[in-house]
Amino acid sequence: MNVFKEMALSIYSYESYSKFLKNKKGKIFGFGVLLVTLYFLITWVIPAVVHPVSFTMLSDSLEEEMPYFTLQDGTLWVDGIYEVKQGTTYLYINTTDGYTIDDVSDLEESLQRCTDVIVADSEKMIQKNNGRWEITYFSELGFNFNKDDVLRFLPWLDLIIVAVYIIAYFFSVAMFFFGVLFVALIGMIIASCMKYRLSFGKLYIMGVYSRTCPLILKAVVSFLPFHIPFFWVINFTISLFIIGMAIMQMKDQGPMNPPYMQYPPNGQYPPSGQYPPNGQYPPNIQYPHNPQGNYPPPGYPM
Repeated sequence: MNVFKEMALSIYSYESYSKFLKNKKGKIFGFGVLLVTLYFLITWVIPAVVHPVSFTMLSDSLEEEMPYFTLQDGTLWVDGIYEVKQGTTYLYINTTDGYTIDDVSDLEESLQRCTDVIVADSEKMIQKNNGRWEITYFSELGFNFNKDDVLRFLPWLDLIIVAVYIIAYFFSVAMFFFGVLFVALIGMIIASCMKYRLSFGKLYIMGVYSRTCPLILKAVVSFLPFHIPFFWVINFTISLFIIGMAIMQMKDQGPMNPPYMQYPPNGQYPPSGQYPPNGQYPPNIQYPHNPQGNYPPPGYPM
């Protein structure tokens, strides 16, 4: 089956999951890698192509607009007050004497609509990313630098960004298959509650295909101007729901591995190795032409 057709079926056709289990390991791995690649193209590469940034212009802009600063022995000093607000992004740095950020709750109320926030004083930086607030103290960084050090890295900025993209891609692939591991573990509990026996390997395969719909939804959400709290819970819940529905379809289709018929009867051949022994079947076998269970005598018309 075509991999793109499988991708579409994995979203709405729960009965197709029994067919996915017959795929080879290489195809299943390729499906997962292709799924992550498409997600990465949509969320990382396409925005960079649609809104291209000239590294030369960026370098000149940073050199002209970035205020002079130093980070020395855990203390930040910036020449003046630096404030930038653009769309849902807000940056505010104030290292003047007497200014400190004491209460994060005040920032949460005033910057609720902003998705990316950096606010800093001379001792710490408060950052909002994906709806979460984090505090970093400069004394914990353990290194010193200033604006001149940053400008020395600018000629290498294009290579650094390419390297970041490559690392981010392989990290996304690794996290995808690690996330499927979590889905398969919870899937074992679901299968047990539904009284349907599936091995961990089969549940892992189902988990790979069940991630199609959540990743598409995650890509769409990444373009929204607001953050959805606990979206990761919604993300994995969709996969678990799909696995549950697929197991229900498998139960309706019947057992995947019917028990083998035992042959010969009683699990043993006669000691002589001749079957049937002496021209007769054992008494516990009912031959269809003879209700008494004996093999018909020689010459019996068949």
